[in-house]
Amino acid sequence: MSALHLVRIPVHAPRLLRFAHEHGIALEDETLGYTLHAWFAALFGEQAPKPFRYFERRGEVLGYARLPADELLARAQAFASPGAWAALDAEGLASKPMPGEWHRGQRLRLEVLACPVSRKGDVEKDMYLRALDRTGEETPPRAEVYRQWFMAQWGEALRLEQVELLGMSARSRLLRRARHAGNHLCVVERPQALFGADAVVQDGMAFAEKLARGIGRHRAFGFGMVLLAPPR
Repeated sequence: MSALHLVRIPVHAPRLLRFAHEHGIALEDETLGYTLHAWFAALFGEQAPKPFRYFERRGEVLGYARLPADELLARAQAFASPGAWAALDAEGLASKPMPGEWHRGQRLRLEVLACPVSRKGDVEKDMYLRALDRTGEETPPRAEVYRQWFMAQWGEALRLEQVELLGMSARSRLLRRARHAGNHLCVVERPQALFGADAVVQDGMAFAEKLARGIGRHRAFGFGMVLLAPPR
């Protein structure tokens, strides 16, 4: 597995929205997830950061990529369209290498904005609604269903000592391409949940894979990035 880099990308919202308009992304994109996905693809191609998370108040994206900032910038300068390049703050692009190894017993604090859904066939559904389908009135509260879903995502990689639901929305409006609509852009509603957790590494290699891949679905659209902090 190649090295992983944490990348910071400043977002100039007016220029980004101009790029979106020029590329026909005219529908409401409440989270900017699809817009950022398209912009990153135009700038960095297959090397685009994924997963990533957009911080509106700070005007920046943090994401994980396989290339450092200087190589991403060189790729964008050589191949990006003028419209995509104009929306990029080249001087503000920065990165750092992530640790190459994670050790069993290492303690961490995690924060993850995730989309708690599952897909069966062509149908994607809120995990809480799937739980209601199975257990009806015996279903735990929505927050607990989401918490259990989050804990199950880690397998043997981590031991989660405490999981908090820091916020949630049952209906966030996301922009996606839909097969049933001829692969055209449309607005869909999906849940989102912000988790905080105290964790202990159990399998360093498995944790590194989770970090690089992200948690849950819609990881290319602003969900699933694992942010790390020292243990509390």
